[in-house]
Amino acid sequence: MFNIAIIEDDLILRRALSDFFERSTQIDCVIAVDTVKQFIKFHRDFLNIQLVLLDVMLYDESSIPEIPMIQEREPDAEIIMYTVMDDTDTIFQAISNGATGYLLKKPDLQQLEKELLLTLRGEGAPLSPHIAKKIIQYFTPITQKQITTDENERLSEKEVLITNLLRDGSTYQEIAQLLGISIDGVRYHIKKIYRKLQIKSRGGLIKKINKK
Repeated sequence: MFNIAIIEDDLILRRALSDFFERSTQIDCVIAVDTVKQFIKFHRDFLNIQLVLLDVMLYDESSIPEIPMIQEREPDAEIIMYTVMDDTDTIFQAISNGATGYLLKKPDLQQLEKELLLTLRGEGAPLSPHIAKKIIQYFTPITQKQITTDENERLSEKEVLITNLLRDGSTYQEIAQLLGISIDGVRYHIKKIYRKLQIKSRGGLIKKINKK
């Protein structure tokens, strides 16, 4: 029997999930609460929680920054986001903060159980097909060959990376954090990229890439 915790602010859904896993012969829900703080409050080491099913939005606030709090209590537990949010930024913020899976909410709880069991048995991280596609697209990089510039104005490796991040919708702040530079540094590199590509905006960058 595998032990899991559910953190979900929708009372009806939380009860439905808790009741479903109470009847399961393979997964036992040992904690079902509405916030990460409540999880911390009721958490006990002897519960041996192996997976946490976590909603992305709890009372209109993102739970993603609180993932490390869960990891402090259960460092070996899988943390699976369970949400209706499918935008790229949210997906990668969750993964970057320690989430090990990302599932979109659907009414088929038996399918949910199958997906969680695969993870609990060490057979892979659960990803909804739609989410997996977004991740694949994210890691399909723009290469120098896909960007037309004057031979003397080729983009540097860092500029190609920033171009990839701009294409995928990253903010200046996210780019700065990833590269370990200031926002002014990001602006400096972006100005150089725009000059080399003879464009004036992120929209122009995307059009240039799509045209190529």
